[in-house]
Amino acid sequence: MRAMLIDDEQPALMHLERLLRADGRIEPAALCMSAREGLERLAREPIDVVFLDIGMPEMNGLEAAEHIQQAYSRIAIVFVTAYSEYAVEAFELQAIDYLLKPIGAPRLRKAIDRLVPQGTGQTVEEDREPPAAEKTNAPSAPADSSPRDAEKGPDILTFGRLELADSASGQAYPIKWRTAKIQELFAYLLHGREQWVRRDELIEWIWPNVSPEKAATHLHTSVYRLRKILNEWAPQMKLEYRQESYRLLRGGAETDAERLEREAASLAAEDADRAERLLPLWRGDYLAHHDYAWAKSRAADLKRLCVQLALYFAEDKRINGKHEEAIRHLSALQTTDPFNEEICRLLMRTHAELGDKRGVRECYQMLRQRLEEDLGVEPERQTEELYEQLEN
Repeated sequence: MRAMLIDDEQPALMHLERLLRADGRIEPAALCMSAREGLERLAREPIDVVFLDIGMPEMNGLEAAEHIQQAYSRIAIVFVTAYSEYAVEAFELQAIDYLLKPIGAPRLRKAIDRLVPQGTGQTVEEDREPPAAEKTNAPSAPADSSPRDAEKGPDILTFGRLELADSASGQAYPIKWRTAKIQELFAYLLHGREQWVRRDELIEWIWPNVSPEKAATHLHTSVYRLRKILNEWAPQMKLEYRQESYRLLRGGAETDAERLEREAASLAAEDADRAERLLPLWRGDYLAHHDYAWAKSRAADLKRLCVQLALYFAEDKRINGKHEEAIRHLSALQTTDPFNEEICRLLMRTHAELGDKRGVRECYQMLRQRLEEDLGVEPERQTEELYEQLEN
């Protein structure tokens, strides 16, 4: 295996080189004094593993690891640091290993023991552009590992809980996000619909109460880990980094929310069957399980759309004489949007057409009680007038 050593301290660089040569299993093929120099040389030299110092000026090792991971995903990374707190970050990244300075021969041997069995023998040149056959005919993972379709990719579920699911079976993937912040980073970039998102914006929303330096470290580690998750479960998706910004390319994947919006926009009159097929996508409000502040506005818009679809479906049932089915549907809808007076008005009309004045009265009184007790308001005039009309 060929190694690149990156450290801004010359003595540390030479010390690690001597230890590697003494061990003999890994060749220290390139020594670099900065992350930028290392990245430039990676484009020209075949390297299997990078020993990367974290605490460097200009571009630290965590940021450099993002670039390496994005461009050369098969290169192994061993972090080197003088600070134990960064060792924790390296562990969270699930790097091959990390080494605390001063590095001793016994500890380095353990790191090499982990590296050598994993060595693929592939070079950077091989990694940069795999053959077309490898890209188009990549085998699916075995059934007992990552249950993904290598061509179609996963379904992206955003209503209720954020999940990636197998497109054929609908089974959610058992992804271990490691931290809630990694999952939120994925959700925020997904929310951005393949647009570039500034690093500062990500930090402001996801790590608002953390110092800038620590927040940047959290971001780098989360990006690193997220790329590994995507590579395992959704290899069609790519997390890109450029000019202090990130974007998530989905490889053609569409979220359930986007599908519902797209199909609802082209919904024709008297197309209740299609509306009925769309409604099961609505498993709850957009990202409701996670309670992300930045998702609230879109969640409200999507909820309005879903309620309108549901009302359209229920109205069709009422018009076609299927009153009991309409009532069941509207009663269930009320539990998701209890203050929606349009639901109540349609429910009252449906009860009235069945001659069920008690149902009309109970529906109105329940709405009035909820509005007064929870919001301190009375029903809209339109609702009051309809109730008076139906009662008389």
